[in-house]
Amino acid sequence: MAIFQGFFLLAVGLLILAIAFRSLSRGWLPFGSNGFKGSLEIRRQENPTSFWAVFALYALLGFAVALYAALMLIGIAPPLPLRGGQGRVSC
Repeated sequence: MAIFQGFFLLAVGLLILAIAFRSLSRGWLPFGSNGFKGSLEIRRQENPTSFWAVFALYALLGFAVALYAALMLIGIAPPLPLRGGQGRVSC
């Protein structure tokens, strides 16, 4: 299960980094949903401070997830605990 987690987290981290660095050429970053209006987009021309703050957040998050995944794949970091069918609490 640790190998699957490692490759999955590596893909997620690299995709987040790709979104962040693609925004440099496009000039906007997706940032969640905006209700029924579609997705919220932060544009560099309209709000540069927010754009760079969100860019830094995406880049940091993507790097951290990819680094943790790489460390998990080489055996340094422990895999994330999953509670599949075990340990269910009944009320």
